Amino acid sequence: MARILGLLVLVVVFAGCGSSPSPEEKFADSVCSAVGDWQDQVTQSASDVKAKVQSPSTGMITAIQQDVQSAVDATNTLISSLSSVEAPDSDEGKAAKQQLDTLATQFKTTVDKSKQTVNGIPKNASLATTASSIATLGPSLDTLATTAQTTITAVQASGDALKDGFQKADSCNRYT
Repeated sequence: MARILGLLVLVVVFAGCGSSPSPEEKFADSVCSAVGDWQDQVTQSASDVKAKVQSPSTGMITAIQQDVQSAVDATNTLISSLSSVEAPDSDEGKAAKQQLDTLATQFKTTVDKSKQTVNGIPKNASLATTASSIATLGPSLDTLATTAQTTITAVQASGDALKDGFQKADSCNRYT
């Protein structure tokens, strides 16, 4: 009986060997989860803004402000998430972290401009004026989603270890 228990302990110990994710995989999982959540929200906001611009109606400005605020909130969450992600302690990791910091800055700038555009529309503006003023918001939000994809691809290409981490991280399946 003691022998069987000893063998079971060895099997459990050896089964656990190698199953721990690498720092690159943990990093990739954190990045892909954060960007994926953000991308889903911004894509939805962009779609909602486009629909509202194509079919102007009373209350449209308030509804678009809410969509833009959702994108702003999602972006602020992403920026916070990317800032707190611990990059692997390597040159690859440092380069990847720098790319993500640059991405976060680009996102913040674009979303802040979108919010300024919406908030700058006079409350008594006509529907045509409103639609014209915000027509660029949808494409701007779409561009952010594309930029996220491009940055993740660039981060993966930072080195073999990171590429492997991104390939192994389940949350990155949408980007590979």
